[in-house]
Amino acid sequence: MNFKKSAKTLMVMLALVILIPSMSFAEDRKMAIQLNSSDPLIQKMALLNARNLKAVIGKDNIDVELVIYGPGLSALKIENANSSRIKDLMDRYGLKVSVCEGTLKSYAKRHGGEPKIIGGVSRVPTGAIRILELQEQGYAYMRP
Repeated sequence: MNFKKSAKTLMVMLALVILIPSMSFAEDRKMAIQLNSSDPLIQKMALLNARNLKAVIGKDNIDVELVIYGPGLSALKIENANSSRIKDLMDRYGLKVSVCEGTLKSYAKRHGGEPKIIGGVSRVPTGAIRILELQEQGYAYMRP
């Protein structure tokens, strides 16, 4: 009888040793969302995904970074309806947003200056490299 109790105790301890590390890993959730489309519906889907991740998992339980480059730049322009949604997600949910410096330079070259975009956006050398860096840091990747 003692042997059976010891075996059960050992099994429970082994299960905890296996489960505890995976439980702490679940607290370290991270998602990189790529936005490189000027399509308003795709932009809206990216923002809905970001909001849902933060709202369902908990704004402090997941890091979400929206990486914007190429035609996705239009989402950050002040006159774009999605720019106010992005700003709201940044303010309410702590959404991180980065924009490609190369995209901004290319836009400035074609249009004689950078567009007016919302504040609080980080500038990164390139959007593709930023996504790679985030994945190397353990971020999952999503492209709506």
